[in-house]
Amino acid sequence: MAKPLQKERENRSAEKKDYSFHPYNLTPESAHTAVLLLESAESEILCQTLRAITKFAAQEIQNRHVLYNLNAIKFILPHIEHPELNIKRFALKALAQLCQLPQGPEQVLDNPQNLRKIAFMLAKMEDVFVLEFASLVLSELTREPLGCEQLVSANILNSLCSRMKNSLDPDVQKNCLQTLSNLLEDPICASEVTKNQHFSWPSLLALMQSKYLAIQHAALKTVDQLICRYKDQVVQRTFRASTGVLDLCDILESYEFRDVHTQVLGVLKNYAETEENATHLYQSGCILRLLAYLEMALPAMKPHCLAVLAKMSFTSNGRDALYQTGTDLVFCHQLLSSNVELLADAAMGVANMTKLLPAAVRMSDTNIIEALCAILSDDAAVWFYIRMNALRALGELCRIIPKAAFSVIEPKTFASLRNINKKFKDNPIEAQRLAVQCYINLLNYHVSTSAMLNAEFMQELVNILQRIDIKLKIMTCTVLSGLMKDEIARDLFTSKQGEEVVSNNLRIEHVGFRTALCILISASVTDEGADVYLQLGTVHYMVENKQARYVVSAWEPALETIFQHHPSAKFAYTGRLDINDFTKDGFYVQKHLGKTFPTIKNFISTPPPHRDPVFICSFQQPYDPSIIDVRSQSKINVSPSSRLHFPLLPDDSNLRNYLLRLRIWFGDPAKSLHYFEIEDAHYEVRYRDKCEEVSSSLKHRAQLLGEFVAQQMSGLTQERDCSMPSVSLHLVDLMKELNSCVIPIGYVHCGGRLERALLYKVLADRAGLPCALYRTCSAYAWVEVAVPELDPNEELKGAENYPAGLLRANYVVDLMDHPGKMLPRKSVEAKRVCGDEYLPYTARGQNAQCNCCVEKQKCN
Repeated sequence: MAKPLQKERENRSAEKKDYSFHPYNLTPESAHTAVLLLESAESEILCQTLRAITKFAAQEIQNRHVLYNLNAIKFILPHIEHPELNIKRFALKALAQLCQLPQGPEQVLDNPQNLRKIAFMLAKMEDVFVLEFASLVLSELTREPLGCEQLVSANILNSLCSRMKNSLDPDVQKNCLQTLSNLLEDPICASEVTKNQHFSWPSLLALMQSKYLAIQHAALKTVDQLICRYKDQVVQRTFRASTGVLDLCDILESYEFRDVHTQVLGVLKNYAETEENATHLYQSGCILRLLAYLEMALPAMKPHCLAVLAKMSFTSNGRDALYQTGTDLVFCHQLLSSNVELLADAAMGVANMTKLLPAAVRMSDTNIIEALCAILSDDAAVWFYIRMNALRALGELCRIIPKAAFSVIEPKTFASLRNINKKFKDNPIEAQRLAVQCYINLLNYHVSTSAMLNAEFMQELVNILQRIDIKLKIMTCTVLSGLMKDEIARDLFTSKQGEEVVSNNLRIEHVGFRTALCILISASVTDEGADVYLQLGTVHYMVENKQARYVVSAWEPALETIFQHHPSAKFAYTGRLDINDFTKDGFYVQKHLGKTFPTIKNFISTPPPHRDPVFICSFQQPYDPSIIDVRSQSKINVSPSSRLHFPLLPDDSNLRNYLLRLRIWFGDPAKSLHYFEIEDAHYEVRYRDKCEEVSSSLKHRAQLLGEFVAQQMSGLTQERDCSMPSVSLHLVDLMKELNSCVIPIGYVHCGGRLERALLYKVLADRAGLPCALYRTCSAYAWVEVAVPELDPNEELKGAENYPAGLLRANYVVDLMDHPGKMLPRKSVEAKRVCGDEYLPYTARGQNAQCNCCVEKQKCN
């Protein structure tokens, strides 16, 4: 069925539209025609058209964009100098309206003469409307740096200051203030304002108490900009000499000016930035007036007032002033306030006032610790900046007040502090850092440090090291380094796989973080930890990373500390042990080094066939935990870590017999080494860092020890064949007999240079003889001893003592050709043993040929 015909509707609105041009009632459609009329020569048309344009531009901002797009500024600018006053007024007003657009000033400033013409009107004319609109145009043009530059070059700052001071029109005063404010925003033009002779504080301060709110705001903004020029000593000095602070306090105490109280407090807060200004606030009585205002102010104004007092606590003079007026106790009192907006500044004030010891002591006598802990434990409180500042205050109090530290380690409080890092996904990173900073501050006291020595807390710190924030990791390394002074902490660190975490982090290329990690390594490494670093490849990485060794200052000391606890690794990676490097029980040497140096556990677990021997020096009898009680007093001292660390080894009774025979010959080492601290130990190394003097008999003992070592390693037959094939066959037989590549050094009776030098070094360390061990290839090594250099012409009636700290390696001991012969270092005979030039044989790189220069042939 077809639809019924509908009657065509009439467009009545079209009939009502009027497209005719009315020059005095503009619309967006007729604006183009009005702009063209600005080229008319008739004054009446110009006046009415400009009037209509100002009305049209005042209706809405979109109309100004329409006029700007029609290039109206170009047609308006010629009329600002029109001889008729009304045309000049409307032209300036229209120009000011268009300059309020973001892109408006740019077109006017293309020609510097435009601004000069307007500036001249402000200086010379007295018509109120012209002054109002001319000053308004200048205030808009100076929003651009180019406008500021052109205004300063126009040299009308005198007139600008004069109009601001003397004009009866409040609009002119406001516009002049805005222009000055714009000039002060420009760093170059600001100095021109302050240097002007007509600029004075009294005229500007008087406008702060104007009855017009807009002028008050503009004046306060200008004052704020001026006092924030902290490096301009003229401005700072003249303001302190004026009544500015007193005027600001008067405004605060006037209820009539309550609308600008927030801005006044902001000015005072910025003014309290420097030490001199903080002193001026105290001397002028402003602090006491602020405290009085804090008591009677509206709740909305109190946070702003407290912020001024908190800002003063950032300077030394400010803290002294706050302490003298009792403001530190006001901060403590405000922490208990029901006004949540006061908590952040109050906590910050407490944190800063803690830097002043008398104030910190006085605050600690209140219930400040409980209040801060309550804020910290309140999950409903926001982190920024209530709980953050409370945490900061708590950390500062813990740093210097023992009472605060003891309160923090209470179970409930310490749990809330630890939860920040336990629940790190729910808390900001800044809070996590502040919590770790609290841990650092707690290290100052023995009681609080003891509270942190537990497995759970150690695991928490190790977990923090596995996060991504570098600064947090560095701070955590500081905490761990402080805890490592206790042996329990080092054991806990190893039990929580701390060495593995450190090793992984050491690969991060950050100088500060690597430095913190190396300091932690130096503080935490133990014998067992050093072996863990060796097994993880950390030692090899630290040795091979030459760039880090030069960039990170703590890299080399950390590596040296590991080597002190693992002399086997040091000898493998450096090819030498100095006279102050002591072999420990379990010291082992690999005859043929590879690119890396494994742990002794890896060698023992190596399945047959065994090709390359590994020599180990163990004086201890095999440890059986079912027989020997760990807590029993034994003459054979074995550290707990070594019992857990070293696996069961064959009993090397020969090595123990060697040492017993030497002790029978030489007597107790204390007779040749005078200690100021002697520990009774049969087979432990006599640490010469505790030795004050040495005896002249050391040289004779070094000779006897060389003869003894050569005798024990001279072979199994009467021919005393110690050639390389004989040594190799003997070592192969030992490996087959022991079914292991690990051979106790006492089992070796046919030894070459390496085996003899190794046995000499081990026995010398325990006989009190300063000895150094060097190695240049797989089978070539020698020893050097440090003994007192005696005058051969002097007859000694008996043994004499010499300072131990002056000892240096000065003799090479011949262990092969003339056993026991002492060869002066760098002599011809010594070079025959050591070689002229040599490179150390290390695990850092595999050498295809022997490095020694003795026989010019391969040693293996």
